[in-house]
Amino acid sequence: MTQSVDAQAALIGEMENLLDMAETLVEEKEERVTRSLLELPVWGSPRDLVAALANGGEDDDSD
Repeated sequence: MTQSVDAQAALIGEMENLLDMAETLVEEKEERVTRSLLELPVWGSPRDLVAALANGGEDDDSD
């Protein structure tokens, strides 16, 4: 009986580790997506946004 309980406890521990790793991966992905959204030209000046749209998304800071 004790062996069964120990095996179940080990399995639960492994599942907790897998869930922690999955949570870390999701958090990292969320941070990358958030960062990429915050780097969009729409958050800059309207002039930069219009220039980016006019150039098809290419970076050109000439005014």
